[in-house]
Amino acid sequence: MRLAVFGATGGTGAELVRQALERGHCVTALARRPDAVRIGHRDLHVVGGDVLVPGAAHRVVAGADAVISALGIGYRRHATTVYSQGTGNILAAMRHAGVERLLVVSTSSLRRPPRRQLAEWLLATLVLHPLLRRPYADMALMEDDVRRSGTAWTLVRAARLTSGRATGSYRTAVGGKLSSCWSISRADLAGYLLDHVTDGSLHRATVEIAY
Repeated sequence: MRLAVFGATGGTGAELVRQALERGHCVTALARRPDAVRIGHRDLHVVGGDVLVPGAAHRVVAGADAVISALGIGYRRHATTVYSQGTGNILAAMRHAGVERLLVVSTSSLRRPPRRQLAEWLLATLVLHPLLRRPYADMALMEDDVRRSGTAWTLVRAARLTSGRATGSYRTAVGGKLSSCWSISRADLAGYLLDHVTDGSLHRATVEIAY
């Protein structure tokens, strides 16, 4: 399968590229600094460019069977347009190339849990949302843009990301909130994304994933 990957220099994106190549996929990735993609493989093509520049994503998306976006700024607090503007440019490239399948990584804490999940509600309400309100605002715009697009999208809201190994054992909720949604390894998140690239049952669905 030919995959277009965005965010390949981040923790999740790098793990996604590694696992995709191990599974025999062909990967094209966009990176502002191509040398920051530390993986060398005959089936990996790294295109130099900035996803925030209109048109930069076109060469990456052209010819792809599916697009996976792991764009992000980690836990930085500053205002950003990486999520909304970057994903908007990806969507424009997909329309131009006629590519339909899109998986996008978001965060489970973007939507506050119900008050009955008291510990999680307190963490989200008193810590995460005040601290990360500016990147969360841009992430919410990104999710809205994805939902309004004509693509076969899946939004994957991940719990706090860790550097743990792939276990293959985790919980998911389609269209709902998970309880005790504390963490997930980047390795398991990447595995989930690749496992469900061709899953038609998740078209136009939002999924939460955690241990």
